[in-house]
Amino acid sequence: MTTVPVRKFSTATSVLLDVLRLASAIVIAAAHLTQSYFSTGWPDLTEHGRPALVMLFLLSGLVIRYVTVIRRGRMTDFWVDRISRVYSVVVPALVFTVIASYLAMRINPAYYLPNWGINGGRPLLRIGLNLIFMAQSWNLTYEPFSNTPFWTLSYEVFYYVFYAVAFYLGGIRRGFWLLIVAALAGQHILLLLPLWLIGCLAHDIYQRARDPRISFKKLNLIFFSLAVGGVFLVPAIFRLLLYLKGFITRFFWVHHHAPINLHWAYTYYVEGVPTVFGLLWAMLVFERLNVAEKAGWVKWVRLLSEATFPLYLLHFPLYVLIVAIFPNERANSWFKLGMLVLCVALSALLAKPTVHFKNYLRDLLRKYVFHTPLVPAAPRLETAK
Repeated sequence: MTTVPVRKFSTATSVLLDVLRLASAIVIAAAHLTQSYFSTGWPDLTEHGRPALVMLFLLSGLVIRYVTVIRRGRMTDFWVDRISRVYSVVVPALVFTVIASYLAMRINPAYYLPNWGINGGRPLLRIGLNLIFMAQSWNLTYEPFSNTPFWTLSYEVFYYVFYAVAFYLGGIRRGFWLLIVAALAGQHILLLLPLWLIGCLAHDIYQRARDPRISFKKLNLIFFSLAVGGVFLVPAIFRLLLYLKGFITRFFWVHHHAPINLHWAYTYYVEGVPTVFGLLWAMLVFERLNVAEKAGWVKWVRLLSEATFPLYLLHFPLYVLIVAIFPNERANSWFKLGMLVLCVALSALLAKPTVHFKNYLRDLLRKYVFHTPLVPAAPRLETAK
């Protein structure tokens, strides 16, 4: 991949990204709370939580790009950082999901089985595929029991692999391994890959546009002009892609028994394009703010942002368990808000242990698996989730 001039994020910009990723996880957890599984009397706002999920995809691509260009290292360094980061939360989340799902099924089978009983078949295969992130490849949909939001992890980890191959390898090796990874990923993961790569592109644009010689007035004028043009251009591009749907779906072997759902992907890009546009503008605005790195509130924001990944992966099975125990409280607004607060609070308490576990796994991987010397951890914002 091409190089880009890079400087560390300013303190204000990194704090902005921390706030956005935690806020996105909270919005997703709040949107899921309105589903009929957990709520009566509230409208289902699940679709309104999708922009927050889009934001997490974009932030993931942006920050992975940042940490690799600011400290290129070797591919083994990349794998150590990614594996330790992902599994430090994925393993506890899967353990909790199994326990919470089992308890919910035993406590209230009339509630659990009609909603998530279908996700209980082939449990060892289901857990194994989610541990190696192949649970969503091609037409597989092996969600881990009641943890339905877990599907995005298979997508994101594949994007890590795509990026590592493109960034660290070259020539024929790069092309060969990209084809292998694409063959393992399947059509739906590939459909959202450009959305994640837009996050990478946003980082490069940000690094080039953070020139202090560009006045604030000129910056706003540029973004306003692009926004006006995008209102007319972007919908036209999406309509063209949908027009080509028949050709694109026939390109894949699975067309005859499982046509690609381009309309599903379309909604992510319709929300992703304006989201990344607003994200870039906000980053460049915050770039101009002077925030003290050692300010107490900055340290708290950064610590709390580590709750993002636990909150995203734990909230759904925890909701299922709570409602299985208290099925008659789904109409109680205060009870439902308490569920959300409980999830956020527990995730915040797990933030520091998660970081310690990640560092522990990282050292183990370096010492016993990759046999590489210990090096400083990646810069701040090492992951968007």
